[in-house]
Amino acid sequence: MANPIGNFFYSLGGFLGANDYYRTPKIPGVNMLMNDQPTFLNPETWDAYNIFITTPQLYAVISLRGRLIASGNWIHEKYDSKGNVERVEKSDYVATLEKPNPLLNGNDLICQWNENMCIYGNNYEYPLRPYLSAPPAGLSNIPATDVTIKTTGKTYKQYKIEDIIEYYKINNDDKLTATEINHMRIVNSQNPIKGESPLRPLYMPISNIRSAYQFRNVIINQRGALGILSSNSKGADGGGIPLLASERKKIEEAYRSAYGIGNEQSKILITDASMKWQSTSFPTKDMLLFEEVDDNFQTIIDTFGLNNNLFSSKNSTYENLKEGLKQAYQTTIIPLSEELSMNRTRLFGLDSTKEWLRLDYSHIPVLQENLKEKAEILKIKTDAYVALQNVGFKDIDSVITFD
Repeated sequence: MANPIGNFFYSLGGFLGANDYYRTPKIPGVNMLMNDQPTFLNPETWDAYNIFITTPQLYAVISLRGRLIASGNWIHEKYDSKGNVERVEKSDYVATLEKPNPLLNGNDLICQWNENMCIYGNNYEYPLRPYLSAPPAGLSNIPATDVTIKTTGKTYKQYKIEDIIEYYKINNDDKLTATEINHMRIVNSQNPIKGESPLRPLYMPISNIRSAYQFRNVIINQRGALGILSSNSKGADGGGIPLLASERKKIEEAYRSAYGIGNEQSKILITDASMKWQSTSFPTKDMLLFEEVDDNFQTIIDTFGLNNNLFSSKNSTYENLKEGLKQAYQTTIIPLSEELSMNRTRLFGLDSTKEWLRLDYSHIPVLQENLKEKAEILKIKTDAYVALQNVGFKDIDSVITFD
C-alpha cells in the first residue's frame, strides 16, 4: 500500500522542480514506518545558491558567520629591529582590503568569500595587478558557478600549480592562468583540486526543513473547510432535526460577512439555532513539524561552527547570547580569520618578509572581557611576585609564572 504522506511530500517537489528530488534506495531487510522510502533533495542536481537564499535557517547561519568574520579590522604588522611587533600605519595593503573594488567594501568581500566557501566549498578571487608580480591593487570574487577548471591531467609529482591547473575558464570565455586566480577551497580528500561543498552532508536536514515549510503552507492555503457546523436540535423521537434551507443560508451569509478574524469582524458566531461543531482541520502539531525544523536547524548551526544561542530561541538569555558569541569567535571565527589572513599575507607577497596581515577582533566587547580577566590575573601575579621579592623569597619564578 502506498504511503499517502510520503507521496504528498514527494509531490511537493515542484517547489524546485521534480528533478531536484530523489528517493533513497530500498534498504534490504529494513521495514520503514511506512512503505515508501524518504524523499530528499538531490545535491547532485540542486541549485545550491537557490537552496541557500530560500531556506531561512541556512541563510541565517551562513550570513551571520560571514558578518562575524567581517567584524574584524584588517591590520598590517611587522617585526622591528629588536624583534618586537609593531603596527604599520597607513598601509596600502590594508587600504586595498578595506576597499577592494568600486562595487564592494572589505566587509562585503569577506561575506562573499564566506558564502562561496559555505555554499560551494570554493572561492575564486581575481586580484587586479598592474603587472603579475605586483601586489594586488584590487580584488574581486568570481561567482563559483561561472568557473570551470581545466587541468593538465597531472596531479602528483608536480612542483608548481600551473603544472596541475592549465587554466580557469570563466563564463565569458576568459581564460585565467592558475597564477592569476586566488583559489581558496575546503579540503576535499577525493579531489585536491576542487573543494567540497559543506551543503552536501546537510541535504537531509535541509530537505526536512523545506518539506516541513511546504507541508505547513499547503495546510494553510489548501486545507479546505475547518470543520462542520450542523444542527444539534433533537426531535420528539430523539432523532436529529436538520436545518431548514433558509436557516442554513442565513447562518452561512452571516459567517461570511460578519464573522472572521478581520478587524471589523466578530470572532464568535452567535445564532438562535442549536448547533454543534466538528473539526476537520489537520492536526499539524501531531506531525511535530516545529520540533523537526528545530532539530535540523541545530544540525546546520553545528556544521558551520556557531552556537544556537545566537539565534532566536525561547530559552535564550543575554548571558547565553554572550557566551554563545564568545564561543563562536574562539572556536570558529578567529580560526577562519587566521586562514584568510595567511592567504592575504601570501597574496600581497609578505610571506617571505617579516610582515603580515591579519584580522583583529580585540575591539569586540565579548572578547574584551577575556582581556579584562587576563589583566586582572596578571595584576594578582605581579602583586604576589613583588610581595615575595620584598620578603626575600628566592626562586620566585618556580612559584609564579607569566605566560
